[in-house]
Order: sequence, then structure tokens, then C-alpha cells
Amino acid sequence: MNNEQIIEILDYWNFWQQQPDTGVPRSFYAEELYRQRQIKEVSVVSGIRRSGKSTILLQVLEKIIAAGAPKENTLYVNFEEPSFASGLTLEFILKIYDAYLEKFNPSGKIYIVLDEVQLIAGWEKFVRGLYDRNKNIKFYITGSSAELLSREFGASLTGRIFSNEIFPLSFKEFLGFEKKKLLAEMTSGKGSVDLRNYFKKYMRYGGFPQVVLTKNGKDKLKILKDYYSAIIEKDIVQRYGIRDVRQLKEFCINLVTNIASLFSAYGAEKKQNISQPTASKFLEYAEEVYLVGSVDFFAYSYLRQRANPSKVYVIDPGIYAAISFRFSQNLGKIFENLVYLEFRRRQDDLFYWKDNNEVDFLIRQGTKIKKAVNVCWELNEESEKREIKGLLEAMDKLKIKEAEIISMDYERLIKVGGKTIKVKNFFKEFLS
Repeated sequence: MNNEQIIEILDYWNFWQQQPDTGVPRSFYAEELYRQRQIKEVSVVSGIRRSGKSTILLQVLEKIIAAGAPKENTLYVNFEEPSFASGLTLEFILKIYDAYLEKFNPSGKIYIVLDEVQLIAGWEKFVRGLYDRNKNIKFYITGSSAELLSREFGASLTGRIFSNEIFPLSFKEFLGFEKKKLLAEMTSGKGSVDLRNYFKKYMRYGGFPQVVLTKNGKDKLKILKDYYSAIIEKDIVQRYGIRDVRQLKEFCINLVTNIASLFSAYGAEKKQNISQPTASKFLEYAEEVYLVGSVDFFAYSYLRQRANPSKVYVIDPGIYAAISFRFSQNLGKIFENLVYLEFRRRQDDLFYWKDNNEVDFLIRQGTKIKKAVNVCWELNEESEKREIKGLLEAMDKLKIKEAEIISMDYERLIKVGGKTIKVKNFFKEFLS
């Protein structure tokens, strides 16, 4: 492929002669990444495939151009471009860069986006080479594997990166995509009927941008199943060279359909006839590609912490709905999963706790547990007693001053034995 052909392919993705589709604005991420244009460190953007990383980076380049940078001083390279499939090498990145310089000979600061860069073995050598030569370049790097990228950074880019995680849409972003001005329609602390109906829709189909923009429910589920298959086949099987694909698929289905539940390699060995080391490795892969996330048991002893199972959550409820037949039976688990994702977006340091009773989340700040949180879809007399009992036990044993129950109910204070527990409504907690 010669330089002219490379530029012709790149032109489709770039702002040089046309306006690429930059989708619905996601200002929560785009504003922060735009701010990072001023720092030298490489901005790393990681997250599950189809979560919107590419579109967000195009929005950032659009903002940079609008602020005065020449279009020719931006370069977006999509390494999933089919025309590049046969030449994904370090030498090819150099060829792309040379073709770009030859075509535009840009003056001043250059902004380069390398999208899904983990497909190129040795890419970090290219970035580090230009970084260390103090070239006037701002790099944005995207990838769909947190641990793969971090291992490469550890070897070559230590101290040269600024990390960012991209998630599928939060419920607040979901409402923006739906173009529904429901944030002001709160009534009595519970949210309007419309708001709750949209929330149930969000619980079922999740927040992948393309899924949200698709109108038909069957089409949504088809897209979600395709996403799930691509994550398994491309991001895990191909990337990690899995031989027993059937075993992996059975493991992942069991993992995803048991959200907000405890997982241990020992339990997987008993239930699925899979060795403990293999189960641990499969879980590690699923977390690396952002299919699931896990929360560890809290204990002051690290050995005791590691001896207990983790609690596993899926990165988007739509994936759960697409492969599970128990959606309506598991609203409580899905709701807890959504609260987990909101805490993840806030970058809270999370644990769960269990003794005689259980607490869904402990939030750690520094070396201390700041808050205990239980999640309940709808409180009634029985469920409220259960949630309060777990929180009170944790508050006593761990010396915690703050405790909350997040639900779809009214906000209020519960006082028991000199302790106060706040009941918080999901909408007011995460939409404000």
C-alpha cells in the first residue's frame, strides 16, 4: 500500500475534507479528554467494545478544531479499518505517520488518535519514540483491554500516561440520547411514572449507544447478542489463544447470568467441571476485556480477603438481558448491578462485606471505610428489616459512621439504636 492509498483510506475517518459522524455528544467524557489536550502525557481511553470510545475521540478532535487547530493538524487512525487488516505491524504505523507528514507537512501541535491500538504489536515503541523526542504531539490511545494496555505501559510508558475508562451510557446519558427532558420531572422523591418506565427500559436493554438509538426491541437484543459474541470470539478467544472455546463460552454464560452473586474458582470447579486455575484465568480475561467487573470481600487481613469469593457484575445490563431468560425475575440483581456501575463511574473503591448478615457495598476512602451501602429495588417491611440488620452489624463491627439504602422508594431517615441510616432514591442520587 503506497502513501496515496493510505491517505485515501484515512480521509474517510478524518476531518480534512468532510465532517465525520460524531454522534450524540457525551460531554462527561469529551470535556475531560478535551482538557487533557494541554498535558503532554498520553491519554489512554479504555473500555468494552462498542461503548463509544471512537465516537467520543472524534468529538474531542471536533472540539480541538473548533478551538482553532487546523484540520490538517489532527490524525485519526482506526486500526479496525478492514483495508488495514493485512498490514498491522509497527512498520505500518510508521508508514501511516510518514504518509500523513508528506501529505500535510503540519506546522504547530499535532493531535493523533490511535484507535484499538492493541491490534498492533509494538505500538508503544512508536508512541514512546515520538514522546521522548519531545515532538509537539498529543496522543490519544484507545483499546478494549485494560490489563493488556497496562502491561504494555508498564514496560515502555511508565509515567507517560493519563488513564481514562469509558462505560456504556449511564441512565443520565441514556435520557439525553432519548431526548427526554425528564430530569426535572421528579415527584415526591420517587420520580415520575415516565421516568420509572424509561428506567425499566434502560434496565432491560442497557446503555450501548447504538442499542439505545435502535428502536425495535428485537433488533436491540440481536445487536446485544452480536456484541456479546464479538467480545467472546475476538476479545478473548483470539487475543488469548483459547483452545477449549466451548468451555469458555459455558463459563462466561454462567458468569454473566449470575450477576451480583458470589464467584469463586472452587465453585466453578464444582458446578462446571472446570479446574480452579482455568476458572481464575477465564475470570481474569473477562475482566480484562470489560465484560464483567468484580468486588472483593473486605477484611483487614489480605489473606482473609483473598480466601473469600468475589462478587461479579456485568458491564451493561443489556448483555445480561440478551443471554438470560430470567430478566423479570431478577430486577433486584439488575438494580444492584446498575448501582455498582454508577459507583464505578465515580471511581469509588468498592468492597462487599458478610458476617451474620451482608452488606452490598463498602466504600473505602484512603485506609478507612467511609460508608456502608445496601441496595434494594423496592422496600417493604420484610426487606427493610433485612437491609437495616446488615448495615447495623457492619456499622458496629467496622466502626462505620455512614450507612445508606439505595432504592426506588422515598428518601427518608431511619433511626435505630442511636444510629441513622439514609434511604436514598436512585434518581436523586445519580441524576443530580
